[in-house]
Amino acid sequence: MEAHNICSSAIVAQVLNGASNYENWKACVQNYLLVRDLWDVVEQTSEPPQQEEGDGADFKAWRKRNLSALHALQISCDPIMLSHIRNMTTAKDAWNTLAQVCQLPMPHQAPQVPQDAQQITEDAPQIPGLSLSLALINCLIVVELEKSTWKNVSRTRILELLKAIKERGLEPAKSLLTSQAHLATAAICNSSFTTFHFTIFKGQLDMIDEFLSTMSEEDLKLQDGTGRTILHRASIYTKNSKIAQSLIRKNGELLTVQDYKGEIPLNYACWIGHKDMTHYLCNMTTREFLLSPENERQAALFVKDCINNKWFDVALDLLRHRPQLAFAQERNGVNAALALSCQPSGFLSSSGFSFWQRWTYSCLKVKQPKAWFSEHDVRINTHELQDQKEMKNFTTQVAGQLLGLGSNLLKFFGIKQIYDLKLAHVYAHELLLLMSKTIATFEMEQCYQGLVIPAIINAAQRGMMEFIVEIIKHNLDLLIISDVDDRSIFHIAIAHRQEKVFSLIYGLDTIKYIFLSFTDVNNNNMLHLAGKLSPQSQLKLQQISGAALQMQRELQWFKEVESIIPAAYKEHRNSEGETPYEAFNRSHAELLKQGEKWMKDIAQSSTVVGTLIITIMFASLFTVPGGLNQNTGVPLLLTKKFFKLFIISDAISLFASTTSVLMFVGILTSRYTADDFLKSLPNKLIIGLSSLFISIATMMVAFSSTVIIMLQGQLEIVIPIVLLAGIPIGLFVWLQFPLLVKISISTYGPGIFDRKMEKWV
Repeated sequence: MEAHNICSSAIVAQVLNGASNYENWKACVQNYLLVRDLWDVVEQTSEPPQQEEGDGADFKAWRKRNLSALHALQISCDPIMLSHIRNMTTAKDAWNTLAQVCQLPMPHQAPQVPQDAQQITEDAPQIPGLSLSLALINCLIVVELEKSTWKNVSRTRILELLKAIKERGLEPAKSLLTSQAHLATAAICNSSFTTFHFTIFKGQLDMIDEFLSTMSEEDLKLQDGTGRTILHRASIYTKNSKIAQSLIRKNGELLTVQDYKGEIPLNYACWIGHKDMTHYLCNMTTREFLLSPENERQAALFVKDCINNKWFDVALDLLRHRPQLAFAQERNGVNAALALSCQPSGFLSSSGFSFWQRWTYSCLKVKQPKAWFSEHDVRINTHELQDQKEMKNFTTQVAGQLLGLGSNLLKFFGIKQIYDLKLAHVYAHELLLLMSKTIATFEMEQCYQGLVIPAIINAAQRGMMEFIVEIIKHNLDLLIISDVDDRSIFHIAIAHRQEKVFSLIYGLDTIKYIFLSFTDVNNNNMLHLAGKLSPQSQLKLQQISGAALQMQRELQWFKEVESIIPAAYKEHRNSEGETPYEAFNRSHAELLKQGEKWMKDIAQSSTVVGTLIITIMFASLFTVPGGLNQNTGVPLLLTKKFFKLFIISDAISLFASTTSVLMFVGILTSRYTADDFLKSLPNKLIIGLSSLFISIATMMVAFSSTVIIMLQGQLEIVIPIVLLAGIPIGLFVWLQFPLLVKISISTYGPGIFDRKMEKWV
């Protein structure tokens, strides 16, 4: 059979990368080998022909087919899986090896129930207190020692040991381990998950120490099917760094043992987000190891995961000693620069603070804590030092309690959270500045290789103004970059509705006109992008409540871009033959209908309330409290000051409610064109809601005045009634006033664009 030139995509949809896709990979490869008439080479039961037999023709034919099958297996594996079979000479051995590696249970997978489960469950009730469910939870234990078999170990002993671990029975476990030390490394369910792994998972320090006393250093260095040691597993299973401390005390080499992906325990702790564990492993892992060129991928992965976890201080501490590491890619093709561009919460411009929070933020002074890695690479065991501290005296304890109370108060008022966020912003900015200084020396090709350009595009999409400004200030060549759609950072900002990034165009002086004339691959200019309601812009609009306000925001974007773009581009047609205005009307037709419905719903409900207030206030003018003089028609209580308050508040309520109803009627009868949502309809809604609030408030004042007049001196009745009269006012403020404030700011506020942006390049 002739050999064929093949690629992995012709065999499998995705190369084999582990147990997660093994079954799909297995089915695809098996079918491929069957079609190519190569499967019998893989599943053969007899010995292959030998080279010296006969004329060697059979051997040559078998070798050719074997190499074809082996080659197909090799090119359908990722580099890590390939490392298991690259030195093998037969397809059968390669196939069996991959099956053995990939079918081992992963930490997140339930182990397979063994075939002799029934026999094992019968043993479970023999142990007092151990139920059948516990035996099932613990995989219906099957024991498999290193270089040993199931028959070498008593099943009952294993079940007893697991029961002791589960119930924190230190003495029973100690007795078992003393009499049968090999139980410490007994594997569960025909896998590499041992009784010691189970102890680590339960997080029992005293039990772990007992296990360690029976184990050798080499026992701890044993690796499972994925190359992980017990310290790798501990980094995943637990946040308790004291467990890692016990393991490292027994064998410090565990810190630098790599799994088949080249990752060390520190990578696992950081990836899973165990900060205390990461902190401890940082102290124990030497900086020289992480910064060595051969461990660049591990260090790049660690820094990237630190940034993803928003541990900017840790990443900064390492990058200060090797800034180029920020642009080194980990195994998935991501680096620290790209990761930082995906963290808008690390910068003030994306925080979305309220006025109070901004004021608090500006007043806080942050103090940076000490570095995670010691300056002289002295491996400090912080937990041991802490354990060796003497008991605090009474004064220190009281001071600590007072500090704790103060800390809780700061948390209650949100000040502690704002402080932590500002501290993170300080670290993120220093991290960005460190990267920018390195980027200043880059040529454009280096920027592409270091993922700087994708990072800037990410930042523009997410509104990270500081990220863009800092990097471009250090390397002006990056100002003219574009994405795959040939859009500049300002075009991207428009498409994603990132007003802070777009406002940077006002700080470019005359150079901005170059960008105003740009068009993308679909011949869209800036105004086209402002007129299109893209999925990205819809995500941004979801932050605005109410379809009418969303429509207003879209109009503000369109008008803003229209005000700076050259007149010739306002009638420019894109590849679809649309002008910007036509694109706007088409893409916003549905939002226009939703805005109309939203406005009418508010107007109709408010009109009903306003009409009721008009009726009540008009009638109350002719039924004044105390009645009228039958001869003169003058109110009998005219001289009372609260009577005058009643008349004034009644009249104001009547006039305000009438104004409110007229405004809402104007909303109901509006034409509802797109331009109406920019000023006309918001103005009517502001006047209508404001006058309705005034009418409700003055109606309650009129009511309270009447109660005071009629119940003079009876304060025990008057005061509660007056207080209850404030409830409707409070409800209106709670339910409708925020909407009124938002509309007022959106319509009459300073706007979302900063036209006074200072020159920044």
